[in-house]
Amino acid sequence: MTRKWINSADVEVSAAGAVLTDAAGCSSMVGGTKIVALAATPEKLVANPTPCRRVRIMSRVDANGLPLNTKPCFVGDSAGQNIPVMVSNYEGVIVPIDDASKVYVKAGANGEGVNYRIFV
Repeated sequence: MTRKWINSADVEVSAAGAVLTDAAGCSSMVGGTKIVALAATPEKLVANPTPCRRVRIMSRVDANGLPLNTKPCFVGDSAGQNIPVMVSNYEGVIVPIDDASKVYVKAGANGEGVNYRIFV
């Protein structure tokens, strides 16, 4: 057996110490656009509790793939939004979370926001 050092890895373990995996995957997905009315005022990604496995959050782009935002948006929880989604980041970030309504979005300019996909 060969061992290789990994700088860091986030793993979830059971109370007994067994590594937990997400082998089931997702059964469906929903999505939309979240526009934040006032810059620097965080808003919930979705208003109602939405159980999920993960959320993908991307910058808004037009039909040609050109950015619709002028400044970055930031995502996180209610206490702090420090994960940047740059204006050209159409690939986005994936947030593993159990409820999409726990995700907050803060825009850099009034009326800007993100596109999202919620994986159930």
